[in-house]
Amino acid sequence: MAIFRPGQRHRYHNILKRRSSKRGVTAMLSLTAMVDMFTVLVIFLLQNYNTTGEILYIPKEVTLPKANRVSDLKPSLVVTVSSKEVLIDRTVVATFDEVKAATDWVIPNLRDQARVILEKAKSDQDAKFQNKLKNIVDKTLGKDESDPNAWRKVTIQADKAIDYLTLKKIMYSIYEAGGGPINFAVAKDFEKDANTDTKTK
Repeated sequence: MAIFRPGQRHRYHNILKRRSSKRGVTAMLSLTAMVDMFTVLVIFLLQNYNTTGEILYIPKEVTLPKANRVSDLKPSLVVTVSSKEVLIDRTVVATFDEVKAATDWVIPNLRDQARVILEKAKSDQDAKFQNKLKNIVDKTLGKDESDPNAWRKVTIQADKAIDYLTLKKIMYSIYEAGGGPINFAVAKDFEKDANTDTKTK
């Protein structure tokens, strides 16, 4: 039998003592809801930050021509033409002087590099995506898998000072590689557009 010190004792003093003691708490977190939340967040961000079409890398030596009426660019093979060189997706394939001085319409290195990239794009498009989330992301980014010729699309971003004959050689080389249709990247002329809107009001 236990011996206690004389004095008033509460009959639940042991219970109160146990309740006041510090105990470790283990929290169980559900990751399923968190993953769903991040999935919705990613799709939301893609939809809101891709409203202007394809984002292009424009070298500092390239000044795009301005246009009043423009349409959004779709994902495609990008050919950049500056006063120094010609690039395919940031890879130099020829110098500007070589293309301008060429007597043949076809630029061999440009045609060969474009053909390799276009064939890879075709094989990627032919593959059927089974992942539902990936299909949603692709549609958000503007990759329309229903277009059978989407892999052939080419965008040329050329400096506004490039002569037409040089551009024609580049276009012909792209068509020889199996590319087309070809679109030209331009910068929207906001000042002209604003003046037009002012006159119509």
